[in-house]
Amino acid sequence: MGALNPTDEQQVVLQRAERGATLKIKAYAGAGKTSTLKMLADRRTHLRGRFLAFNKAIAESAKAKFPKNVQCSTWHSLAYRQVDPYLTQKLNQPKERPQDLASRYGLGPMRLPSIMGKTVELSAYQLGAIIADSTGRFCRSAQKEPDTRHIQVSDMLDDRTADEFKAFILPHVKRHWEECLSRDSRAGISPDVYLKVWELSQPIIHADFLLCDEMPE
Repeated sequence: MGALNPTDEQQVVLQRAERGATLKIKAYAGAGKTSTLKMLADRRTHLRGRFLAFNKAIAESAKAKFPKNVQCSTWHSLAYRQVDPYLTQKLNQPKERPQDLASRYGLGPMRLPSIMGKTVELSAYQLGAIIADSTGRFCRSAQKEPDTRHIQVSDMLDDRTADEFKAFILPHVKRHWEECLSRDSRAGISPDVYLKVWELSQPIIHADFLLCDEMPE
């Protein structure tokens, strides 16, 4: 198959990249984002490149398409090789059930007033799930530590109640994050935990240029 002819939009990307610009391309699925990245790589075969994706299938597909000077992998596999092994070993441990997490933190069912004049009931399971979910949202964020923006609450709560609930839950989210990092904790973790630890270490990616696919907003 011959080289692809760039569209007008792709030509703009290629020209700006030639000037050394850092670019973020936003387009619908199937619009040619990966093809654009391949065009960028094909023009840099004399340099060391890295292609990183969150989806393993995308990374594997890229290995067959991109020139040999571009090393293709997922973000998680890159981080996995660089964090302390004690952390990745926790992937094999069972995760704590939400209700057990809440019980260990001394949290029982809660009732909160709603905007409809009734109450929103949260079980111990739901509270534990909120804590675990908030930790996950923090791991996928750009912040350096958990804060209230990572805590999702019911739309049925008014702003004041929601803010008070988030302030109440936040210390438990921070505790959970610290336990995820602890060598003494036996609870399993998600891959996003070690990815976040790696990101917080401000790692250096050894490459002359970096291509990223399917990045979150």
